[in-house]
Amino acid sequence: MVMRDDILHLFYPCVCPGCGSQLYADAEGICPECISAFDAFGDADASGYAIMELFRRNYPDDTLSGKAWALYRFHKNDRLQRVIHAMKYEGVSSLGKVFGRFLGEMIAGCGGDDLYSCVVPVPLHRLKVFDRTYNQSEIIARSVASVLRKDFRNDLVVRKKYTRSQAGLSLQERLRNVRDAFEPSGRVVPKSILLVDDVLTTGATVSAVKNALESEGAEHISLATIALAG
Repeated sequence: MVMRDDILHLFYPCVCPGCGSQLYADAEGICPECISAFDAFGDADASGYAIMELFRRNYPDDTLSGKAWALYRFHKNDRLQRVIHAMKYEGVSSLGKVFGRFLGEMIAGCGGDDLYSCVVPVPLHRLKVFDRTYNQSEIIARSVASVLRKDFRNDLVVRKKYTRSQAGLSLQERLRNVRDAFEPSGRVVPKSILLVDDVLTTGATVSAVKNALESEGAEHISLATIALAG
């Protein structure tokens, strides 16, 4: 298997989506230079504070009830944006596993793995899943759940309404866009949940999913995301 992969890399070299440099056969899909260049929070508590501040600012009466973590700060036109774009829209789904492992290790490292009983991805509408062939948040969440040895649950909430991309929309436009977009699936919802999304900008989508879960009994919802853009 290793020899076959080496031969494939010889004739079809993989390149880093962040900078375009060639990757070695044992690379994880991102070169070390790009990982070092990402604007990392470094401190898990600092990322959590920044996310909580975003929710307090945008949703003063509807903040997160659990904790929050982000790996990086998101900036337009930087390497991280190119990597995330490749993960979401260019079929490089394996990057979700890498980022999920990074997130899981961050959460485990600060003792956050005892705050919830399952890991839940932000759902994607079935038409978008058909178009992309996967939901990147599911791949990230599966990897997080594997690291933390928690149940992965993608059957608790459904995205019932097809919505346009949130990119470029104001907070109020984002809120209108996802209004009534999610509903509980009807299954029993655990009390404590870790919700996983790829990028957090205004929190509108996460807030809508959170409200759907809380309507069925969830009491403590934490959040993990690759990057904070808000």
